[in-house]
Amino acid sequence: MAAAVLWLFRLIKGWLPRVLGAAASLAFIIWGVSDGDVWEAKAWLFWTGVGLAVVAFISEFLVQRPSYMRLSQLREEAERKALMKSEALERALEIMLAQLASYCGLESHSDRMSVYHFHEDTFFLVARIAKNPALQARGRNSYPMGQGAIGRAWDEEAGLALVNMPTGSRWRSAAIKQGFPAEVADGMRMKSLGLGAYRLEADGRSVGVLVVESKNAGRIKQTHLDKIADSHIVAAIAELAAAFALMTPAGETFAATSSPPRRPWQSVPPRAPVTS
Repeated sequence: MAAAVLWLFRLIKGWLPRVLGAAASLAFIIWGVSDGDVWEAKAWLFWTGVGLAVVAFISEFLVQRPSYMRLSQLREEAERKALMKSEALERALEIMLAQLASYCGLESHSDRMSVYHFHEDTFFLVARIAKNPALQARGRNSYPMGQGAIGRAWDEEAGLALVNMPTGSRWRSAAIKQGFPAEVADGMRMKSLGLGAYRLEADGRSVGVLVVESKNAGRIKQTHLDKIADSHIVAAIAELAAAFALMTPAGETFAATSSPPRRPWQSVPPRAPVTS
């Protein structure tokens, strides 16, 4: 009985304004197509339509709760709160990166540190810090597997990679040898001369790569990677990236743009009946 009452309430709430509006329209139509000499005799149809229209208008506000406007406001509020939470997650990662950079002594004007999360055969940039604002700016937000220090650290058993790049015109050739297309190498904003990469692991699986870079040759050393590996901050970064990387602003953007397109619908011929 309670289920039937609930079903009836939902039916009335969802369809009452529409039904009343349709009834008002029907009353107006019947009254309108009548001969002019009987309009006064059928004036009750006109006033019935007016009454139904007024009731339909009022029920739109009394029965339809929350209203469409209120639902729109609730959606905007939910989106704003979600954005604030995702920005807070990114900021938390940046704070931990800053602490790690201070611990490793990689805080010069030529250094930067980034976290990449692995998702669907691609590494996308989750968070980055740099004292130099020009180095903190995002260029490419994602990298395919097998490119640069990120790819090497991901494939190495130890999960570490140390790369020293040549200077001048040889930098481009060295970048191409590491798997970067020529146009990508030419478009890189930061021509790093020293790079170190450390594979991030959480819950018994590899989840991403932490990258340290410098524009100064010989700046990134094995001792830096050893300090990163020994730091408890890295474990926290890995856990946070594993759980919430796709909820950061960069993660939401990447997930939205990397979703595979839906295949067009194709009709499937029915199977022939099996005859004995």
